Amino acid sequence: MTLVTLDKIVRRFGDFAILDGLSLRVDEGDRIGVVGDNGAGKTTMVRILAGVDEPDLGQRNPRRDLRIAYGVQMPAMPKGTTVQDLVMRGTGEHGALEQRMRSLEAKMATGDESALREYGVLQAAFESGGGYDRKHQVEKVLSGLGFSLADLAKDVSVLSGGEKSRVQLAILMTTPADLLILDEPTNHLDLQGIEFVEDFVVRYPGASVVVSHDRRFLDAIANAIVEVADGVANRWRGNFAHYSQQRDLALLTQARQFKSQREFVDKEMEFIRRNMAGRMSAQAKGRLKRLQRLQLIDKPKGKRAQMRLTFGATTRGQQGQTAIECEDLTMRAGSLTLLERANLRVWFGEVTALLGRNGAGKTTLLRLLAGIGQPAGGVIQRARNLRIGYFSQDKNDLPQHGTVLEAMREIDRTVDERTLRDHLALFLFCGDDIEKPVGELSGGEKQRLSLARMTRAQFDLLCLDEPTNHLDVAGTEGLEQALKEFPGTVVLITHDRQLVDEVADRVLWVEGGSVRSFDQGLAQCQRVLADERAAARAAESEARDLAAKKAEVAAPEAKKAIETGKVRNPLMFQKLEERIMQLEADIEGARAAMLDPVNYASASKMKELQGTEVRLKRELADCYQQWENWQ
Repeated sequence: MTLVTLDKIVRRFGDFAILDGLSLRVDEGDRIGVVGDNGAGKTTMVRILAGVDEPDLGQRNPRRDLRIAYGVQMPAMPKGTTVQDLVMRGTGEHGALEQRMRSLEAKMATGDESALREYGVLQAAFESGGGYDRKHQVEKVLSGLGFSLADLAKDVSVLSGGEKSRVQLAILMTTPADLLILDEPTNHLDLQGIEFVEDFVVRYPGASVVVSHDRRFLDAIANAIVEVADGVANRWRGNFAHYSQQRDLALLTQARQFKSQREFVDKEMEFIRRNMAGRMSAQAKGRLKRLQRLQLIDKPKGKRAQMRLTFGATTRGQQGQTAIECEDLTMRAGSLTLLERANLRVWFGEVTALLGRNGAGKTTLLRLLAGIGQPAGGVIQRARNLRIGYFSQDKNDLPQHGTVLEAMREIDRTVDERTLRDHLALFLFCGDDIEKPVGELSGGEKQRLSLARMTRAQFDLLCLDEPTNHLDVAGTEGLEQALKEFPGTVVLITHDRQLVDEVADRVLWVEGGSVRSFDQGLAQCQRVLADERAAARAAESEARDLAAKKAEVAAPEAKKAIETGKVRNPLMFQKLEERIMQLEADIEGARAAMLDPVNYASASKMKELQGTEVRLKRELADCYQQWENWQ
């Protein structure tokens, strides 16, 4: 069933039409990845798709009562509200949906078939927001996005920008909806967070539309790719890898057809010119008429020009020698210890990926390696005359005033303006772009300008902190190629797994106050960490089972305590035990009803019974917890 369509959408900003006749259809079960160059109109398209922006021309046709989770629904973050409370409250959709379902339950009891149908539709959206187990779902999502148990009680007003973005993402992921729309959800996430969101989107019961430049993420979640370019949307089956292959093949086919047609037209025109006034004039006129009716094939536009980065052709240091060595390195941020007596080396000629959970200290460590700041303890030894270039994800190296050209001239005053213009053109700053004020640049443009400034100098060691943030796929591929060709040494913080796989020789994992080296790269790092997490979960499960057994042993003592009056409020305790027995009987009744052929043949009735079973189980679990902790 179709959820929403866009038909010949036009959206202008001033005289420029960023969307010009765009059409798109989203069906149930679609998992669409949206790609395109920066400024192509991806966010504009999804805002119109979500219904929060209006097109100048064209039609948006949503299904009746379509529920969409999109970022514009984000609530305010008032002081005094905890992270967990804010996400539990969400957009208010979950509570409203549950209330509506309860009112339908009363109607269904009278045999109202329309209520039964509506209930089945609502239940799918309700389950996407956590269903009757919402608290557990909220905690699971927040944990997956990198929030610890202590973080759940944090006041939202003191969160960093990245933490607020993750809270907003958690709200979206726990909002009951038929269609989930995410715009660059992997920003501000570490590797484990990206993997969690990836798994969540794959398992999401509704449809999803995700704008992303993360190629590995799109490969995992998408069953279709929509490319936004030249004001329209082109849809391709499969994930990003399939899209790349299909698009390259389509361009090659179009180029061949264009060339063949041009050769045919040129040959025909030559015949017409030679024979229009001669004895074969009639034949020439006939060919001319056929050419006039010929539908011409457009010349293929090909891919957008990519950034051409060159980080320098000459570097110092012998391959395999030590560029930087850290002994007993200790790092602190206020009272928090990030590293404790850590040892690590960076080798000349090697690309090292510096990875770890958010807040582990990766950026602080990279700054120390680059010679910015001093450690709390230990020694950092650098090779003699080592030339280090540092790229900050905050782009705080950019001037606050002046134009793009002036920002480049600030770096290199020895060359003429033409040389600087040519250099900026390599980073896609052309024409009037170089006269733009730096303060008005987009995130991607600032990223490209920072890279342009860095590449005007010669460095032996590059320290890059999230260089792919705000870059589109083409920009990321350009950076990837430049790093492969750079003869020097690189220490790189990134959460782009494909970039790490393509360029990194080694991974340094920062976690728990230590630095671990994985010489076989990202695959070894992920495999070892996954095994460790699985072992930790098994240990937790074993501990819970042991606690349950202890509770069973303690049960007779609890019963004896109530009989002797040694338990607080024995009447309430007795009522709790009666409620537990009633819930267990109700669960058995729901299970028996599922086996009834009449109910089994009705999909909506089965959904209702399954929802009832889930709700009863949750209440039973809460009652058991009260019973075990009764004093």
